[in-house]
Amino acid sequence: MGLVYLFALLVSVGLFAVQAVMGGDHGDAGGDHDLAGDHGAADAHKELGGGGAHGALTALLSTRFWTFFALGFGLSGALIHHLDLAGMIATLVIALGSGLAVGIGVILAFRAVQRTSVSSTTGVSEAVGRTGRVLVSVNRAKVGQVRVELKGQSVDILATTDEEELARGEAILVESVEGQMARVSRLPPELK
Repeated sequence: MGLVYLFALLVSVGLFAVQAVMGGDHGDAGGDHDLAGDHGAADAHKELGGGGAHGALTALLSTRFWTFFALGFGLSGALIHHLDLAGMIATLVIALGSGLAVGIGVILAFRAVQRTSVSSTTGVSEAVGRTGRVLVSVNRAKVGQVRVELKGQSVDILATTDEEELARGEAILVESVEGQMARVSRLPPELK
């Protein structure tokens, strides 16, 4: 059984190494593709956002789940087996539990990150008329960054201005948004 644990560990580490060498964008070692063949945007949304029993099945068939399952299974199983900390059955049960916990934990973590990043980027155009604070100073010749509250979340947006200088921490008003760039001005005293 010790060789099974080592094999699972080596396969998972190998997949991570391949992904690192390829830059993380080309391989499926950490991607949203799955073995069931669901490759569309709607199906990726179901995997990341729910979808009931189908969403859970899709998540369990994803390469991401199985890669992290193999890591948890192989690492815990190999350590327990080679350090002789438990019997064969107990080691197998612990390794399977560890693999499931790591695989499911990673899927849930990616779901949480996906929900946060999607809601933060889609609402930038809704920043018009909102107030915020300067994070990175901005002036006529320099792009800066501002933070605005949108839908209960802090969103950081690149910003330009016609003002001479807006210093870090200064209150601003978002006048317009073009793409991902906001045009801001100093917050008028009557809005403070």
